[in-house]
Amino acid sequence: MNNDILDNANALDVLKNDIECKTGFRFIEIGEGRAVSELELQEYHFNPYGIPYGGVLFTMADDTSGVAFLSAGGNGVTINGHVDYLRGARDAEKLICTAKVRKAGKKIFFIDADIVNEKEEDLCRFKFVFFNMADNHKL
Repeated sequence: MNNDILDNANALDVLKNDIECKTGFRFIEIGEGRAVSELELQEYHFNPYGIPYGGVLFTMADDTSGVAFLSAGGNGVTINGHVDYLRGARDAEKLICTAKVRKAGKKIFFIDADIVNEKEEDLCRFKFVFFNMADNHKL
């Protein structure tokens, strides 16, 4: 495995393409510490109660936050994430995630993310902390 840190511009392209290919999330906005993604829900995204799996929502928020992190000049990994699930998305057809960098430090970035359905109803809120490995900082 290659442990080299990608330069920021290359990392952003690699991450965006990797996420879209592997998860089905589609980025509709990226830039200056902000990213917006959407997911057209499929039958396999729902648990037996007819609600999208929490892991689908968490992954979407983490990945979208990672793209926002990179777009703000960061380059690294998630070190902490917190979620508050506000409402089930039983009848949702689409999820929309908006992530925004709240504070960009030299080594630590704080990012907020929200997920809504196609009716713009709040489903969940996230707070993430990312470690910036720019300048070859080690974990």
